[in-house]
Amino acid sequence: MSESAAPAAAPAKPGPESAFGRIVGAFVSPVRTFAAIAAKPTFLAPLVLWTALSFLVSQLVLTRTDWRAVIVDATAKREPRLTEAQIDQAAETQKKFLWIYEVASVVVPAFLAAVTAGALYIGCQAFGWELRFKQAFGVTAHAYLPAILASIALFAALWGRPTIDPQGLDDVLRTNPGFLVSRHADKTLHTLLGSLDLLSFWTMGLLVLGFSAATGAARSRVAILVGSLWFLYVFGKAGVGMLFS
Repeated sequence: MSESAAPAAAPAKPGPESAFGRIVGAFVSPVRTFAAIAAKPTFLAPLVLWTALSFLVSQLVLTRTDWRAVIVDATAKREPRLTEAQIDQAAETQKKFLWIYEVASVVVPAFLAAVTAGALYIGCQAFGWELRFKQAFGVTAHAYLPAILASIALFAALWGRPTIDPQGLDDVLRTNPGFLVSRHADKTLHTLLGSLDLLSFWTMGLLVLGFSAATGAARSRVAILVGSLWFLYVFGKAGVGMLFS
């Protein structure tokens, strides 16, 4: 009497194909979603959403910033001290160039996604992992979706404030221990602690899932690549801060 054949395993449920489904899926079912993104890369929807929120937050900050106070804070340690008239003039000059910040708020999301995708693409090529840049960019654009949540939360936190300090934005949400050390007391330590951000680690986790699915490499190996690039970025940023402090 022959043994009955074992039932075939049910095929894995495919990840979402729609733009909205992928945005939601990046939060609720990231493994399946990033596997789908790696197979059929898309990037427009998360970039448009990220850019729109970046612009809205920028407009809120720019319109509620006391630029005179910003000038006073930035020149507090200079000698000789600026006169009141010079401070007023500097504040008015600053306001004339606000369009640069507005343009930056629109450009930075796509630029940051492209730089991150490019760095990881080069790293994958160095390890001999097969990867198309469109895959790298699609995965990266969706991996930065936690930044969208951060932008929404930041907008809500800032909405009720009559004035906003643009230099203190990193400490508003308190998703990192940077707020424990004043940037005036120790700028380098503040920067390093600020880099230990839950949203950054969330993004890195999504990058690992996405690039592992795209290249077929083990997640542990992709995590080493992502973590190494993150360390270079953090300590590079801290080093630049020390030079200009």
